[in-house]
Amino acid sequence: MTTKKIHTSSSARQGSKASQSEEPPGTRARILEAAVSSLIEHGSARTTTLEVQRRAGVSRGALLHHFPTHAALLASTISELIKRNEASVQESLEKLKGADDIVERAIRVLAIATTQPAYLAELELWAVARTDPELKTSLLEAERSARKESERVMHTLFSQGSDGAEKSPVVAMTVEFLRGLALSGVLRSSPVRRQQLISQWIGAARVIMEMQK
Repeated sequence: MTTKKIHTSSSARQGSKASQSEEPPGTRARILEAAVSSLIEHGSARTTTLEVQRRAGVSRGALLHHFPTHAALLASTISELIKRNEASVQESLEKLKGADDIVERAIRVLAIATTQPAYLAELELWAVARTDPELKTSLLEAERSARKESERVMHTLFSQGSDGAEKSPVVAMTVEFLRGLALSGVLRSSPVRRQQLISQWIGAARVIMEMQK
């Protein structure tokens, strides 16, 4: 995907500057919400600047003021997608909080979260960024900014296990495993096979963490 520039004439840019002071509060948030909902519902290919502008009910100048390129618009959705993914983790954690095995609970909570639309939308952006250097740069910056929050979530999930469990290679391997499982599930959806693989990984994770003691 090539980077899409939001083209405007010089008169449009002047109009944009003149109207910035008249811009309703919350315009940026409204644009972001429109972009996120479009990504989740229709994917990145159909989340065009025109579609986001239509959904948000804003002028072209307002969109240009906040997001000068299509890549910047898509990258800006990452923080909101991460927030939704974290909310999914917390919701699943609440449902499984009675589980005795902390490591199994953590892995199953993350497994549920990786099936949610917001997570799959984030993965889609990663894939698109493979051939879009500007989007890749923007995504890397967005992910870097969200890293502390992601680490906090991992700490919450795994820290009640064995000492230093949240720092174990198992955590990173779990994230990579579930990411690949989510991606393969787009074409090969087999709930039974998925649960078998997750159970097998839980067993392997226990062995690895036991070896680290």
